[in-house]
Amino acid sequence: MNNRTAWKAATRALIALTLAPITVEAAITSVTVNASRNYESARGYTYAEITLHGTVGRADGSVGGYAVPAVLIYPRDRRANRVGVVDWVNSAYYHFFPATTEFATFQFTLLATENYLFNQGYTYVSIQWDKAVTEIFGPAAPIDGQLHNHLVYGSIDRSGDAWEILLDAARLLKDPSVYPGNDGPRPVATVLSSGYSQGAGAQLELLAEGLDPHRVYDGHLIQMIGLACFKRVDIAPHFGFFGDCSPLPTNGQHAPVIVLASESDMVIFHPTVLGFGKNAFFTRNPADPNWRQYEMAGISHLPEPILSLGLPNQNTADARPIFRAALENLTKWARDNDRESPPPSRYFSGSVDAIDAFVPMTDGDGHFAGGVRLPHVESTVHGRVAGAPLGRHTPLNPLGLDPFNPFVFISGTFTRFSDDELLERYQSRDEYARRVRRAADHLAASGYITDADRMALIAAAEHEPLPEELRCPR
Repeated sequence: MNNRTAWKAATRALIALTLAPITVEAAITSVTVNASRNYESARGYTYAEITLHGTVGRADGSVGGYAVPAVLIYPRDRRANRVGVVDWVNSAYYHFFPATTEFATFQFTLLATENYLFNQGYTYVSIQWDKAVTEIFGPAAPIDGQLHNHLVYGSIDRSGDAWEILLDAARLLKDPSVYPGNDGPRPVATVLSSGYSQGAGAQLELLAEGLDPHRVYDGHLIQMIGLACFKRVDIAPHFGFFGDCSPLPTNGQHAPVIVLASESDMVIFHPTVLGFGKNAFFTRNPADPNWRQYEMAGISHLPEPILSLGLPNQNTADARPIFRAALENLTKWARDNDRESPPPSRYFSGSVDAIDAFVPMTDGDGHFAGGVRLPHVESTVHGRVAGAPLGRHTPLNPLGLDPFNPFVFISGTFTRFSDDELLERYQSRDEYARRVRRAADHLAASGYITDADRMALIAAAEHEPLPEELRCPR
């Protein structure tokens, strides 16, 4: 090669190097501990409000940064089970209503499981990932002596950086070496994502678009959603919203997934109702060995035991036993490499019509037939009646229609049976309690609730307020 040829080759190589996108490895650069204390709800746990700082290397070659708030709750003693849960914090309120309050973010994993995580030794983090929220409130809370919500203050360069932020939350739990001081969380071996409604839509988007190719997450608990992905775009003020999903994976080449769906999720996610998505009939994935879906009879999207809206007749059905068992089953499934596969999917009976609306079959009380049936709805176990309904639970509340309030609409209703109706159903409290026990025993034996919840349901039946005439057999 002569000098001229060599010079041309070197020049071309230099130009190519200059024009090539710069690849920057995403990383957590630091963690700031804004506040820390003993966690009042669980002995041996620390509650810390932290800010995660990191960089994002994007596909277009650009580099971004973020500083996002998170709440970390971690065990200090040997009770740690080396499993972490990342709660994809729900801020959907700000996509529907003006930001008149800071306190409209919801840590639904805690609301739906109470103290279960901390009784079992989990490490927990909830993290803000929605640019719409940080744009409203800014990077830091004002210093004014007032109470502020840590989870709304931060900065995110681009909406799509959410995916790297959510992955970094899992990376922090697996490798907390960047955490300052010597009393931070210990590393975990397994990390689960947990999202409810809006957060669940983001989880579906992660799976549909293959945004976790290295399986930073070892499992996903996806709750209260239809087939609606939460898209990220850089257009103010919402920076993304629910939209159609790409096809979900069907080959099992992903971390294990458990989906929990209510009756509401079978009917509201449709262009003619909320204006987007498809119902949870379309998140069923029976051919995928790494996918389970449990559809919960008589449960609404926002039942009162999970989030009370202060309504006179909100759906009172308590789905929390199913949520706790789902976390327990997903943990075993993800941690033990398929040696502990969860119970099979349970679907409602029904079909979709020509416009993809779900048409349910219903039982004699109007609840959706099939699915996972807690004792508040009737079922049959080995040919015998189980479950002891006290009224009718519906998936939707018409109070949310005029004026339209999506959260009221999907909170459902409860109408208690009259005393005369209860006396027709149950000959005595003992009969009522036996039917509750039969349903609870079957659910626990099948793995859909824990044994602790089985015992709690049976004990509650002994004290349920019933008509005076049911105190003694007739």
